[in-house]
Amino acid sequence: GLGPYGAGDSGTAASHVFQSIRPSPLPDLGEPCTEPSEDAKDKIQFAVNNLARNNLSEKTGEVDKMLQPKYFIWFSQDIMVKRASQEPNYHALYLQFVEALNRPDLTRCILRETLVSISRLLNAETTPGSSRDQGYLKNLGAWLGGITLARNLPILRENVSFKDLLCEGYNSNRLIVAIPFVCKVLEQAARSTIFHPPNPWLMSIMGVLAELYDTANLKLKLTFEIEVLCKALTLDVKDIQPTAILGSQPMRGAVDALTADLAKAAIGGDTGDTRGPAGAGAPAADAAGTLAGAVQMPVINGADISVDILGVLSQHASFHTAESLFAQQPTMKKIFYMLTERMIREIIPIHVARSIYVAVSCTRDTIQKDFCGEPNEENVHRAAQV
Repeated sequence: GLGPYGAGDSGTAASHVFQSIRPSPLPDLGEPCTEPSEDAKDKIQFAVNNLARNNLSEKTGEVDKMLQPKYFIWFSQDIMVKRASQEPNYHALYLQFVEALNRPDLTRCILRETLVSISRLLNAETTPGSSRDQGYLKNLGAWLGGITLARNLPILRENVSFKDLLCEGYNSNRLIVAIPFVCKVLEQAARSTIFHPPNPWLMSIMGVLAELYDTANLKLKLTFEIEVLCKALTLDVKDIQPTAILGSQPMRGAVDALTADLAKAAIGGDTGDTRGPAGAGAPAADAAGTLAGAVQMPVINGADISVDILGVLSQHASFHTAESLFAQQPTMKKIFYMLTERMIREIIPIHVARSIYVAVSCTRDTIQKDFCGEPNEENVHRAAQV
């Protein structure tokens, strides 16, 4: 849930899956940040609690007298961002209040703390399963769009890269939090004279949402969020040109994971002692030898395979869905081939050995049945040569 500074304190971070949100550094306020006295806190909170359109000027004056720069961080966290996350119906009033205070450094602090709270909620492990935290996140998205896009102010890419954020949500299977947040931010572009359609920045993000809508097999809840956004922007999702960036996005850490696996494995023709896999059939071989006389399970290892597996794979293997990924990540294709070769060298000898054992056992049993009454051993040997 939201802690005293408007972020998910109760949920642990999911290793910061969403790294596309980067709050700006604190502005130089000229003095160390601190909290006001309890008396000053009560007065400020009382003024904000009783804020209304008909007393906006009066309450702004009361707060302005007590609000020193060293209190900006506390005010941004505890008053503005916390309230914005829980009281979406008062966003317009709070925006008018911030504008009336006319403190540029305070506005920068509010934006920064908004991004900090959003980042915590996006990355909290509890958010995907908590409708309350998802609601807080959507409210903060609307608040972020309100203090920026709706006022014709840009959201800098160095603070939030929305296309990267959607890709991160797609790759980490956390679209349940990414899509509603992005949609709520972009809804505020409908109130802008700059960022409304066909603004190129907006339409490039809409293209990613359209691609998700068409190809990501979204839950009904998420497709509805995109449709509501399109309606607010007077767009039809079917008319938006979808991008093609999600299909080419490698899963985060996939190359690193494969490389780590590769480092632990002996790849290629020189597999060392690979009798381990064949050894899986050793107990069966002993048992079979005891029950069936002279037939023994053959021992075959990877070194017995003389075929150039890598060469065969590179010549004959074809890919369809992964072709664009391998085109952008040639190292991954090479690793795939090498791991496939390792799998073949470990698995095939087991099946070949068992096939040989079955064939030999069946042949022996058939001969014994057909020649069980033959007294001349030479006739049996002659039959084996035919």
